[in-house]
Amino acid sequence: MKQKITKALCVLCAGALALSVAGCGKTASSSSAASGSDAAALIGKAADYDYQNFTYSDSLDENGYWEGIKALDYVTLPEDYAAIPISRADVEPSSEDVQSQIDNVLSQHSTTQQVDRAAADGDTVNIDYAGTVDGVAFTGGTYSGYSLTLGSGTFIDGFEDQIVGHKPGETFDVNVTFPEGYSDSTDAEGNTVVLSGKKAVFSVTLNSISEEVLPELTDEWVDSNYGTSDDVHTVADLQALYQRLLYQDNLNTATMDYLMENADFKSIPQEVLDYQVKQCLNYYYTMSTYYGMDLDTFVKQVMGYDDADAMLTSMADDIETYAKEALLYQAVAEAAHVAPTQEQIDTYSAYTETYGANYCTMVALMDAVNEALSSGAVVK
Repeated sequence: MKQKITKALCVLCAGALALSVAGCGKTASSSSAASGSDAAALIGKAADYDYQNFTYSDSLDENGYWEGIKALDYVTLPEDYAAIPISRADVEPSSEDVQSQIDNVLSQHSTTQQVDRAAADGDTVNIDYAGTVDGVAFTGGTYSGYSLTLGSGTFIDGFEDQIVGHKPGETFDVNVTFPEGYSDSTDAEGNTVVLSGKKAVFSVTLNSISEEVLPELTDEWVDSNYGTSDDVHTVADLQALYQRLLYQDNLNTATMDYLMENADFKSIPQEVLDYQVKQCLNYYYTMSTYYGMDLDTFVKQVMGYDDADAMLTSMADDIETYAKEALLYQAVAEAAHVAPTQEQIDTYSAYTETYGANYCTMVALMDAVNEALSSGAVVK
Protein backbone atom coordinates (compact mmCIF):
# COMPACT_ATOMS: atom_id res chain seq x y z
CA MET A 1 0.00 0.00 0.00
CA LYS A 2 1.40 3.38 -0.98
CA GLN A 3 1.89 5.41 2.17
CA LYS A 4 1.83 8.84 0.57
CA ILE A 5 -0.34 10.41 -2.10
CA THR A 6 1.94 12.40 -4.40
CA LYS A 7 0.42 15.30 -6.25
CA ALA A 8 2.44 15.37 -9.44
CA LEU A 9 1.69 18.22 -11.80
CA CYS A 10 -0.93 17.31 -14.34
CA VAL A 11 -2.72 18.66 -17.34
CA LEU A 12 -6.46 18.06 -17.09
CA CYS A 13 -6.90 16.80 -20.62
CA ALA A 14 -10.69 16.43 -20.68
CA GLY A 15 -10.64 14.49 -17.43
CA ALA A 16 -7.50 12.44 -18.02
CA LEU A 17 -4.69 12.97 -15.56
CA ALA A 18 -1.11 12.75 -16.75
CA LEU A 19 2.11 13.79 -15.03
CA SER A 20 3.72 16.91 -16.42
CA VAL A 21 6.21 19.66 -15.72
CA ALA A 22 9.11 21.05 -17.84
CA GLY A 23 9.05 22.39 -21.31
CA CYS A 24 10.61 23.12 -24.64
CA GLY A 25 9.35 24.01 -28.06
CA LYS A 26 8.96 27.55 -29.32
CA THR A 27 11.99 29.78 -29.44
CA ALA A 28 10.64 32.66 -27.36
CA SER A 29 12.06 32.60 -23.84
CA SER A 30 9.03 33.94 -21.98
CA SER A 31 5.56 35.39 -22.32
CA SER A 32 3.16 37.40 -20.24
CA ALA A 33 0.82 35.47 -17.97
CA ALA A 34 -2.51 35.16 -19.71
CA SER A 35 -6.00 33.83 -19.30
CA GLY A 36 -8.98 32.95 -21.46
CA SER A 37 -8.51 33.81 -25.12
CA ASP A 38 -5.07 35.27 -24.37
CA ALA A 39 -3.89 31.90 -23.07
CA ALA A 40 -5.31 30.19 -26.16
CA ALA A 41 -3.42 32.64 -28.37
CA LEU A 42 -0.16 31.85 -26.59
CA ILE A 43 -0.70 28.13 -27.00
CA GLY A 44 -1.34 28.27 -30.72
CA LYS A 45 -1.99 25.21 -32.86
CA ALA A 46 -1.11 21.55 -32.50
CA ALA A 47 1.01 21.65 -35.66
CA ASP A 48 3.36 24.09 -33.88
CA TYR A 49 4.58 21.33 -31.56
CA ASP A 50 6.69 18.21 -32.01
CA TYR A 51 4.49 16.30 -29.59
CA GLN A 52 5.10 12.92 -31.21
CA ASN A 53 8.67 12.96 -29.88
CA PHE A 54 7.86 14.35 -26.44
CA THR A 55 9.82 12.94 -23.48
CA TYR A 56 9.07 13.71 -19.83
CA SER A 57 12.57 14.80 -18.89
CA ASP A 58 12.79 17.42 -21.65
CA SER A 59 14.17 20.72 -20.32
CA LEU A 60 14.69 19.49 -16.76
CA ASP A 61 18.11 19.48 -15.15
CA GLU A 62 19.51 16.88 -12.76
CA ASN A 63 18.04 18.76 -9.77
CA GLY A 64 14.52 18.54 -11.15
CA TYR A 65 14.53 22.26 -12.01
CA TRP A 66 13.55 23.86 -15.28
CA GLU A 67 16.76 24.00 -17.25
CA GLY A 68 18.13 27.53 -17.39
CA ILE A 69 15.11 29.02 -15.58
CA LYS A 70 15.03 30.70 -12.16
CA ALA A 71 11.40 30.48 -11.08
CA LEU A 72 11.66 33.43 -8.67
CA ASP A 73 12.35 35.65 -11.67
CA TYR A 74 8.80 34.93 -12.85
CA VAL A 75 6.76 34.59 -9.66
CA THR A 76 6.73 36.43 -6.33
CA LEU A 77 5.62 34.25 -3.43
CA PRO A 78 3.35 35.67 -0.69
CA GLU A 79 5.20 36.70 2.45
CA ASP A 80 3.51 33.97 4.50
CA TYR A 81 4.33 31.13 2.08
CA ALA A 82 6.29 29.30 4.81
CA ALA A 83 3.37 29.50 7.30
CA ILE A 84 0.24 29.32 5.17
CA PRO A 85 -3.04 29.74 7.14
CA ILE A 86 -5.40 26.81 6.54
CA SER A 87 -8.88 26.13 7.91
CA ARG A 88 -9.04 22.67 9.48
CA ALA A 89 -12.57 22.23 8.14
CA ASP A 90 -11.17 22.51 4.61
CA VAL A 91 -8.68 19.65 5.02
CA GLU A 92 -10.21 17.25 7.54
CA PRO A 93 -11.60 14.25 5.60
CA SER A 94 -15.13 13.10 6.28
CA SER A 95 -16.03 9.59 7.33
CA GLU A 96 -17.57 9.16 3.87
CA ASP A 97 -14.24 10.08 2.26
CA VAL A 98 -12.42 7.48 4.36
CA GLN A 99 -15.02 4.82 3.62
CA SER A 100 -14.72 5.52 -0.10
CA GLN A 101 -10.99 4.82 0.08
CA ILE A 102 -11.58 1.59 1.97
CA ASP A 103 -14.20 0.56 -0.58
CA ASN A 104 -11.56 1.06 -3.27
CA VAL A 105 -9.15 -1.14 -1.33
CA LEU A 106 -11.75 -3.89 -1.07
CA SER A 107 -12.47 -3.61 -4.77
CA GLN A 108 -8.77 -4.04 -5.55
CA HIS A 109 -8.83 -7.31 -3.61
CA SER A 110 -12.09 -8.54 -5.07
CA THR A 111 -12.53 -11.92 -6.68
CA THR A 112 -14.97 -13.04 -9.33
CA GLN A 113 -17.47 -15.84 -9.47
CA GLN A 114 -19.48 -17.14 -12.38
CA VAL A 115 -23.23 -16.59 -12.22
CA ASP A 116 -26.17 -18.01 -14.16
CA ARG A 117 -28.39 -15.00 -14.85
CA ALA A 118 -28.83 -12.18 -17.34
CA ALA A 119 -25.78 -9.98 -17.89
CA ALA A 120 -25.76 -6.54 -16.26
CA ASP A 121 -23.52 -3.47 -16.30
CA GLY A 122 -20.38 -4.11 -14.27
CA ASP A 123 -20.31 -7.83 -15.04
CA THR A 124 -17.34 -9.40 -16.78
CA VAL A 125 -18.48 -11.52 -19.69
CA ASN A 126 -16.56 -14.04 -21.77
CA ILE A 127 -17.66 -13.85 -25.40
CA ASP A 128 -16.92 -15.11 -28.89
CA TYR A 129 -17.69 -12.67 -31.68
CA ALA A 130 -17.49 -12.51 -35.45
CA GLY A 131 -18.13 -9.23 -37.25
CA THR A 132 -19.05 -8.41 -40.82
CA VAL A 133 -19.50 -5.22 -42.83
CA ASP A 134 -21.82 -5.57 -45.83
CA GLY A 135 -21.65 -9.30 -45.22
CA VAL A 136 -17.83 -9.41 -45.44
CA ALA A 137 -15.72 -10.65 -42.53
CA PHE A 138 -12.73 -8.42 -41.77
CA THR A 139 -9.40 -8.79 -40.02
CA GLY A 140 -9.68 -8.06 -36.30
CA GLY A 141 -13.43 -8.59 -36.27
CA THR A 142 -13.36 -12.17 -34.98
CA TYR A 143 -12.25 -13.38 -31.57
CA SER A 144 -12.90 -16.33 -29.27
CA GLY A 145 -12.89 -16.13 -25.48
CA TYR A 146 -12.68 -12.35 -25.09
CA SER A 147 -13.09 -11.08 -21.52
CA LEU A 148 -15.08 -7.83 -21.47
CA THR A 149 -16.36 -5.73 -18.58
CA LEU A 150 -19.75 -4.34 -19.51
CA GLY A 151 -19.93 -0.59 -19.15
CA SER A 152 -16.18 -0.13 -19.55
CA GLY A 153 -16.51 1.52 -22.96
CA THR A 154 -13.87 -0.81 -24.38
CA PHE A 155 -15.83 -1.58 -27.53
CA ILE A 156 -17.65 0.59 -30.09
CA ASP A 157 -20.59 2.57 -28.72
CA GLY A 158 -23.62 0.33 -28.36
CA PHE A 159 -21.76 -2.99 -28.43
CA GLU A 160 -21.65 -3.59 -24.68
CA ASP A 161 -25.20 -2.30 -24.13
CA GLN A 162 -26.58 -4.98 -26.44
CA ILE A 163 -24.99 -7.77 -24.37
CA VAL A 164 -26.84 -6.64 -21.25
CA GLY A 165 -29.86 -8.84 -20.62
CA HIS A 166 -28.53 -11.94 -22.36
CA LYS A 167 -27.71 -15.19 -20.55
CA PRO A 168 -24.80 -17.66 -20.85
CA GLY A 169 -25.14 -19.94 -23.88
CA GLU A 170 -27.08 -17.43 -25.99
CA THR A 171 -25.94 -16.38 -29.46
CA PHE A 172 -27.28 -13.09 -30.81
CA ASP A 173 -26.47 -10.23 -33.19
CA VAL A 174 -25.00 -6.92 -32.07
CA ASN A 175 -25.50 -4.05 -34.53
CA VAL A 176 -23.12 -1.10 -34.35
CA THR A 177 -21.70 1.66 -36.54
CA PHE A 178 -17.98 2.31 -36.74
CA PRO A 179 -17.09 5.96 -36.05
CA GLU A 180 -15.97 8.24 -38.85
CA GLY A 181 -12.21 8.09 -39.32
CA TYR A 182 -11.88 4.50 -38.14
CA SER A 183 -8.99 2.73 -39.86
CA ASP A 184 -9.59 0.37 -42.78
CA SER A 185 -9.24 -3.39 -42.42
CA THR A 186 -8.88 -6.24 -44.94
CA ASP A 187 -10.82 -9.33 -45.88
CA ALA A 188 -9.48 -12.89 -46.10
CA GLU A 189 -7.96 -12.19 -49.53
CA GLY A 190 -6.27 -9.00 -48.41
CA ASN A 191 -8.75 -6.65 -50.06
CA THR A 192 -9.46 -3.38 -48.28
CA VAL A 193 -12.58 -3.26 -46.10
CA VAL A 194 -13.62 0.27 -45.24
CA LEU A 195 -14.87 0.51 -41.65
CA SER A 196 -15.18 4.28 -41.23
CA GLY A 197 -18.84 5.17 -40.76
CA LYS A 198 -19.96 1.68 -41.73
CA LYS A 199 -22.69 -0.40 -40.11
CA ALA A 200 -21.44 -3.74 -38.79
CA VAL A 201 -23.11 -6.87 -37.50
CA PHE A 202 -21.37 -8.99 -34.87
CA SER A 203 -22.56 -12.50 -34.09
CA VAL A 204 -21.88 -12.82 -30.37
CA THR A 205 -21.93 -15.94 -28.21
CA LEU A 206 -22.07 -15.29 -24.48
CA ASN A 207 -19.95 -18.03 -22.90
CA SER A 208 -20.10 -17.01 -19.24
CA ILE A 209 -20.82 -14.17 -16.84
CA SER A 210 -18.74 -13.31 -13.76
CA GLU A 211 -19.55 -10.82 -11.03
CA GLU A 212 -17.29 -9.09 -8.52
CA VAL A 213 -17.20 -10.45 -4.98
CA LEU A 214 -15.77 -8.13 -2.34
CA PRO A 215 -13.92 -9.52 0.69
CA GLU A 216 -15.48 -9.02 4.09
CA LEU A 217 -13.75 -6.21 5.96
CA THR A 218 -12.55 -7.77 9.23
CA ASP A 219 -9.55 -7.38 11.50
CA GLU A 220 -8.30 -10.74 10.26
CA TRP A 221 -8.52 -9.66 6.62
CA VAL A 222 -6.71 -6.39 7.27
CA ASP A 223 -3.94 -8.11 9.24
CA SER A 224 -3.39 -10.78 6.60
CA ASN A 225 -3.11 -8.21 3.79
CA TYR A 226 -1.39 -5.25 5.47
CA GLY A 227 -0.01 -6.46 8.79
CA THR A 228 3.46 -7.28 7.50
CA SER A 229 3.89 -4.69 4.75
CA ASP A 230 2.33 -1.65 6.45
CA ASP A 231 1.97 -2.50 10.15
CA VAL A 232 -1.79 -2.15 9.77
CA HIS A 233 -3.58 -4.91 11.68
CA THR A 234 -7.20 -3.94 12.34
CA VAL A 235 -10.11 -2.22 10.63
CA ALA A 236 -9.58 0.73 12.97
CA ASP A 237 -5.91 0.88 11.92
CA LEU A 238 -6.92 0.94 8.25
CA GLN A 239 -9.43 3.70 8.86
CA ALA A 240 -6.83 5.72 10.76
CA LEU A 241 -4.31 5.23 7.95
CA TYR A 242 -6.64 6.59 5.30
CA GLN A 243 -7.68 9.40 7.61
CA ARG A 244 -4.02 10.46 7.73
CA LEU A 245 -3.42 9.96 4.01
CA LEU A 246 -6.48 11.95 2.99
CA TYR A 247 -5.71 14.69 5.48
CA GLN A 248 -2.19 15.03 4.11
CA ASP A 249 -3.40 15.03 0.51
CA ASN A 250 -6.02 17.68 1.31
CA LEU A 251 -3.41 19.76 3.10
CA ASN A 252 -1.03 19.55 0.13
CA THR A 253 -3.83 20.69 -2.15
CA ALA A 254 -4.88 23.53 0.15
CA THR A 255 -1.37 24.96 0.49
CA MET A 256 -0.84 24.92 -3.28
CA ASP A 257 -4.27 26.48 -3.85
CA TYR A 258 -3.32 29.25 -1.43
CA LEU A 259 -0.11 29.94 -3.31
CA MET A 260 -1.93 29.97 -6.64
CA GLU A 261 -4.35 32.58 -5.29
CA ASN A 262 -1.80 34.77 -3.54
CA ALA A 263 1.39 34.56 -5.59
CA ASP A 264 2.15 37.28 -8.14
CA PHE A 265 2.99 35.89 -11.59
CA LYS A 266 5.00 38.34 -13.65
CA SER A 267 5.16 36.04 -16.67
CA ILE A 268 5.31 32.39 -17.63
CA PRO A 269 8.37 31.08 -19.46
CA GLN A 270 7.22 29.89 -22.87
CA GLU A 271 9.17 26.67 -22.34
CA VAL A 272 7.00 25.77 -19.35
CA LEU A 273 3.80 26.50 -21.22
CA ASP A 274 4.97 24.58 -24.29
CA TYR A 275 5.80 21.54 -22.20
CA GLN A 276 2.28 21.36 -20.85
CA VAL A 277 0.87 21.55 -24.38
CA LYS A 278 3.18 18.87 -25.74
CA GLN A 279 2.49 16.53 -22.85
CA CYS A 280 -1.24 16.85 -23.42
CA LEU A 281 -0.98 16.37 -27.18
CA ASN A 282 1.39 13.43 -26.76
CA TYR A 283 -0.99 11.76 -24.33
CA TYR A 284 -3.87 11.84 -26.79
CA TYR A 285 -1.66 11.14 -29.76
CA THR A 286 -0.55 7.92 -28.05
CA MET A 287 -4.17 7.01 -27.37
CA SER A 288 -5.17 7.77 -30.95
CA THR A 289 -2.52 5.40 -32.34
CA TYR A 290 -3.79 2.70 -30.01
CA TYR A 291 -7.25 3.05 -31.55
CA GLY A 292 -5.89 3.26 -35.08
CA MET A 293 -6.87 6.90 -35.61
CA ASP A 294 -5.03 10.12 -36.26
CA LEU A 295 -5.10 12.73 -33.50
CA ASP A 296 -7.76 14.98 -35.05
CA THR A 297 -10.09 12.04 -35.67
CA PHE A 298 -9.58 10.74 -32.14
CA VAL A 299 -10.38 14.00 -30.37
CA LYS A 300 -13.43 14.45 -32.60
CA GLN A 301 -14.84 10.95 -32.21
CA VAL A 302 -13.90 10.29 -28.59
CA MET A 303 -13.79 13.74 -27.00
CA GLY A 304 -16.23 15.73 -29.10
CA TYR A 305 -13.86 18.46 -30.34
CA ASP A 306 -13.65 19.51 -33.99
CA ASP A 307 -9.92 18.83 -34.01
CA ALA A 308 -6.78 19.01 -31.85
CA ASP A 309 -6.63 22.80 -32.19
CA ALA A 310 -10.14 23.11 -30.77
CA MET A 311 -9.15 20.83 -27.91
CA LEU A 312 -6.17 23.03 -27.06
CA THR A 313 -8.33 26.15 -27.14
CA SER A 314 -10.79 24.55 -24.74
CA MET A 315 -7.99 23.47 -22.38
CA ALA A 316 -6.00 26.73 -22.55
CA ASP A 317 -6.91 27.89 -19.03
CA ASP A 318 -6.07 24.50 -17.51
CA ILE A 319 -2.76 24.37 -19.34
CA GLU A 320 -1.87 27.85 -18.10
CA THR A 321 -2.89 26.97 -14.53
CA TYR A 322 -0.60 23.95 -14.40
CA ALA A 323 2.24 25.87 -15.98
CA LYS A 324 1.89 28.33 -13.10
CA GLU A 325 1.80 25.48 -10.60
CA ALA A 326 4.98 24.07 -12.12
CA LEU A 327 6.68 27.41 -11.49
CA LEU A 328 5.37 27.55 -7.93
CA TYR A 329 6.95 24.26 -6.91
CA GLN A 330 10.36 25.38 -8.11
CA ALA A 331 9.91 28.89 -6.68
CA VAL A 332 9.26 27.47 -3.20
CA ALA A 333 12.25 25.14 -3.56
CA GLU A 334 14.44 28.10 -4.49
CA ALA A 335 13.13 30.40 -1.75
CA ALA A 336 13.19 27.84 1.06
CA HIS A 337 16.27 25.95 -0.17
CA VAL A 338 14.28 22.71 -0.38
CA ALA A 339 15.78 19.64 -2.04
CA PRO A 340 14.53 16.05 -2.11
CA THR A 341 16.20 13.50 0.10
CA GLN A 342 17.78 10.45 -1.46
CA GLU A 343 14.95 8.40 -0.01
CA GLN A 344 12.40 10.57 -1.80
CA ILE A 345 14.33 10.24 -5.05
CA ASP A 346 14.63 6.48 -4.65
CA THR A 347 10.84 6.25 -4.33
CA TYR A 348 10.64 6.83 -8.09
CA SER A 349 13.70 4.86 -9.19
CA ALA A 350 11.52 2.21 -10.84
CA TYR A 351 10.14 4.86 -13.22
CA THR A 352 13.38 6.36 -14.52
CA GLU A 353 13.42 4.23 -17.65
CA THR A 354 9.96 5.44 -18.63
CA TYR A 355 10.12 9.08 -17.54
CA GLY A 356 13.82 9.80 -17.23
CA ALA A 357 15.91 10.45 -14.13
CA ASN A 358 15.47 14.23 -14.22
CA TYR A 359 11.70 13.98 -14.33
CA CYS A 360 11.65 11.53 -11.44
CA THR A 361 13.87 13.89 -9.46
CA MET A 362 11.40 16.68 -10.21
CA VAL A 363 8.52 14.60 -8.80
CA ALA A 364 10.62 13.89 -5.71
CA LEU A 365 11.27 17.63 -5.44
CA MET A 366 7.51 18.25 -5.44
CA ASP A 367 7.19 15.77 -2.58
CA ALA A 368 9.84 17.69 -0.66
CA VAL A 369 8.10 21.02 -1.33
CA ASN A 370 4.73 19.59 -0.28
CA GLU A 371 6.31 18.32 2.92
CA ALA A 372 7.85 21.72 3.68
CA LEU A 373 4.64 23.61 2.96
CA SER A 374 2.39 21.28 4.95
CA SER A 375 4.73 21.11 7.94
CA GLY A 376 4.86 24.90 8.08
CA ALA A 377 1.14 25.45 7.49
CA VAL A 378 -0.87 26.93 10.35
CA VAL A 379 -4.01 24.82 10.56
CA LYS A 380 -6.80 26.20 12.75
